[in-house]
Amino acid sequence: MKEKKYLQKEAIIAMAINFIVSGVIVVLIHYKADTVATDTFSIAIDLMLTCLIMFILTAFMCRARLERSQKTGILETESRVLRFLSRLYRYPVLFGALTGLAATAVLFALTAPLLALLGISALPFGVYVPIKCVFAALLGGGFTVVCLYAGMCKSVK
Repeated sequence: MKEKKYLQKEAIIAMAINFIVSGVIVVLIHYKADTVATDTFSIAIDLMLTCLIMFILTAFMCRARLERSQKTGILETESRVLRFLSRLYRYPVLFGALTGLAATAVLFALTAPLLALLGISALPFGVYVPIKCVFAALLGGGFTVVCLYAGMCKSVK
């Protein structure tokens, strides 16, 4: 139960940080734009940069948090996927890059067809910023939980 509370606390902190940082970055990048492009190419680039940067940085931060709190490798798991992620967790750049690319692919497969079906090729700046902030908060919080849980699991059976 202590681990669940720890994961919840860290996820909330990560969500707040990602919400603010993402908003600042979006405003700095698009500050003079009236609209932000949401065509297939723009979405692919945006998702890839967001996921890769966020996931690699989060992997490093999670590793430091777990080492500081001495929670690395404290949980047993039977799941092959979790054991694989736990082994991969030892290499933060690789862990962040591979999970970031996987997340990019999944999110692109969900987002691009939806925007194309709805015929949305651009969003007003005032609409895009809150959407991006909420998206980044949820993505950052979710990945923080995955990352911390992978680090808390033992990598060998």
